[in-house]
Amino acid sequence: MNKRISSNATLQALKPRDKEYLIPDKIIEGLNIRVRPTGTMTWTFRFQIGKKHEKISMGRYVKAKPEIGMTLDQARKEAGRYRNWLENNKNPKAELARERRELDEAKTFDDAFISFDEKRLSKQLRGEQSRTIYLRDIKPYIGSIKLADLGIVDLNRVFDAKVDKDGYRMAGAIGACHKIINQVINHALALNMLVTHPAPQLKAKDVGGGSKVTKRNLSFAEIKALLSSLSEWRTDRANIRLIRFLLGCGQRISAVLEMRWSELDIEDGVWTLPASSEDRHTKSIDSRKVPLSHYLIELLQEQRESVPKKWQLVWPQLTLDKIQEASAVRSLIKRNLPSGVEHFSPHDLRRTFISRCSEMGLDIIAIEKTVGHQLPGMLRVYNHHDYLNEQLTVLQAWGDKLQELTITNVVPLVTKQSALG
Repeated sequence: MNKRISSNATLQALKPRDKEYLIPDKIIEGLNIRVRPTGTMTWTFRFQIGKKHEKISMGRYVKAKPEIGMTLDQARKEAGRYRNWLENNKNPKAELARERRELDEAKTFDDAFISFDEKRLSKQLRGEQSRTIYLRDIKPYIGSIKLADLGIVDLNRVFDAKVDKDGYRMAGAIGACHKIINQVINHALALNMLVTHPAPQLKAKDVGGGSKVTKRNLSFAEIKALLSSLSEWRTDRANIRLIRFLLGCGQRISAVLEMRWSELDIEDGVWTLPASSEDRHTKSIDSRKVPLSHYLIELLQEQRESVPKKWQLVWPQLTLDKIQEASAVRSLIKRNLPSGVEHFSPHDLRRTFISRCSEMGLDIIAIEKTVGHQLPGMLRVYNHHDYLNEQLTVLQAWGDKLQELTITNVVPLVTKQSALG
């Protein structure tokens, strides 16, 4: 066939056949378009070195939208480079390999993170949190360093910077940075952007990181002391209701602080938590229902009266329909910590819910389902019961217990006569 590619019109006129075929370009020797029976069109460059025939796949030509693939002009420009190498007794394949090596050697840690973010982090439920940590705590120190030059000294600059105002190393922050750095390095290794890990044996604990698993949970005596002290807290009544709700529902603080009125059906007593997203950090890939006890419904009804009807959030900031920061709740607890109660965090209230409900002898599977935990082992695979009634039983019993603990003990007066007995 004598047909050659002379213009875009030639490409647009090509049709698929039973067998794939090649059409050479009229301008650049060696440049061809390959048309497959499926209709896929691919640019190739064919050449000969000595007696050996070689080819290079260059990219696709997309008939429907040429601009999203490799256009005719782009293919001719790229093939022109290959032809120039041949005329100077250079192998185009070898030259391309050399260029790729030089590009890889020039890639920085930030380039690797951008690739990691695009291909993996953006698909994770809580990718935004890791992205924020990287931009704030990692990029300023090692973002501009070439991957090939990255060493333990550079990594230590990141870890050494994480100290508090008293000069103590911040284990949690160091652990988070260590995890992200390792994820990016392993991604770079998988894509051949990096040959070796600069510190393969380095553990977070080696640089002062690693979060200690806490077992903090409040005893029944501490819960009673906490509930009894709430009326004396120096804060708005809405914040007192929030603390009681956190203790009463057992859910993550992020899910509670981001709760919308639209998610609640007070009449049927159900809270529908949506799947985790950029707006809702529920740590769940699916939405789920949480039944509401009388204790929780009463708190929500009180809260409804104190929040403007047009506001979306259930537990907003006091003057704005904006999400409260968890740090504000932690500060609230710290400022008002009652005597006889050791320091605790909002997440410790969730651990308290699970621990004390278990102590009460309530169904452990229903407890786990209530807090949104995955069931262990094969139960997760085969048991798809929603346990809504069982969850309600747990929450109702827990709410009744909290109500009981809220009531201050009344000490009866002892008369003089009875005292003398």
